[in-house]
Amino acid sequence: MESHRGFIDKHGLHDLTLLSDANGEVVRAYDADHWLLPVSRRVFIIVDRNRRIVFRRDTGLAALPDQTTTLIGAIDAHIR
Repeated sequence: MESHRGFIDKHGLHDLTLLSDANGEVVRAYDADHWLLPVSRRVFIIVDRNRRIVFRRDTGLAALPDQTTTLIGAIDAHIR
């Protein structure tokens, strides 16, 4: 998607893959759909190379507190 490319360029995130889920398939697969609103919840998921979920935090519609520290800590804990 063009909007993803612009976001990646703007923030220098060329080593990340951003997901576009226009049909909501991934949202439903990871149980991140909202029960009432037509939006997904903020669910932070880290999947390892074997496609296992090694971290999952559902914050509803809120941001993840200390997002970068929390996610890097979860990744570090998994690779050690």
